[in-house]
Amino acid sequence: MIFPLLPVFMAEVLGIPRVLIGLIEGIVQSLAAVLKVISGQISDRLGRRKSLVTSGYILSSAAKPFLALAYSWPAVLLVRGLDRIGKGIRTAPRDALLGVAGGRKSSGRAFGFHRAMDTGGAVVGAVTAFVLMRWWPGNPYRWIFLLAAVPAWLGVACVATGVKESLRPAVPAAVPEIPRRRSWSRSFRFLLASTLIFGLGNYTMTFFLLRVREMGVAAAFIPLAYLVFNIFYLLFAYPGGAAADRWGKKPVLAAGYLLYVGAALGFALIDSAAFAWLLMAVMGLYMAISDGTARALVSDITPDKKRGGSLGWYHTALGLVGFPSGLLAGALWDLFSSREVFIAGAVLALAAWFLLLPVRESGSPGE
Repeated sequence: MIFPLLPVFMAEVLGIPRVLIGLIEGIVQSLAAVLKVISGQISDRLGRRKSLVTSGYILSSAAKPFLALAYSWPAVLLVRGLDRIGKGIRTAPRDALLGVAGGRKSSGRAFGFHRAMDTGGAVVGAVTAFVLMRWWPGNPYRWIFLLAAVPAWLGVACVATGVKESLRPAVPAAVPEIPRRRSWSRSFRFLLASTLIFGLGNYTMTFFLLRVREMGVAAAFIPLAYLVFNIFYLLFAYPGGAAADRWGKKPVLAAGYLLYVGAALGFALIDSAAFAWLLMAVMGLYMAISDGTARALVSDITPDKKRGGSLGWYHTALGLVGFPSGLLAGALWDLFSSREVFIAGAVLALAAWFLLLPVRESGSPGE
């Protein structure tokens, strides 16, 4: 409910410049990134993950409604920061739970199913936001932010009461250790490098929604553009995971990268409100076949005792690059135009595709 409205709220209601929007998104993504690797390694040491997952969801759910009280960019930064801290705490332990639940032969399906359910919530949220924007008199942004607390806390209840885990003995360690580079397999190093380069040009959805607005889609219909993205994400997330299990995670992830290249070039070169809907569909397909697949690939090429930490490093690499990515997009947009933003994204994604080539799925996961 919140996310598809937030870009327009920041740009048109609060009047925040694009470069500051990029700065906000970059800071909060990087903040979450640092916490992901720490949380993942703590869960490995403790031999339990659910408590961290639950705590992360609680913090995010408590923070989000305070966007209703934001009247300046520092206030947005504070609330978004608390929300992303919650995400940083929960993400790696949650993905480690999914990796164990799916097993190596079905990890693609497990992550695909999770992404489909996550996106199903986004679909319902986008429809709800659209309906409220169309029929609520006046400026309903802040009321919608408050109402979003209801499904958020229902989600917390589901995690707290429904998720089970098999506990492992704790591994004694005073603090999480930062693994040395030589402890990573060659495949994992190349996957991290590819993730960093791709993440630099894989801008936050905020910029894609701002571009959709620029292409002529009315502000009230922005949630529907996000809905199109999420419908395609929802429809193809589980089939994408199944395809990754059948044909290999790396080929499916590489195909997702190429879809992103095509979408970014479309956003750069075509200025049509009608075409914006098609591009959002392509973005949804790219996310469906690549998001869960990348996590499953990390899970497969690392042993169980290092899985939480490895997934943490993957998410950290993706998150840390969010800061320069946001600044790059905002600066290019303010200094030049949206065309340069998305051309740069396409070039970086293509470079990341080449870095995937040395990654090996087969062999010992701890090689």
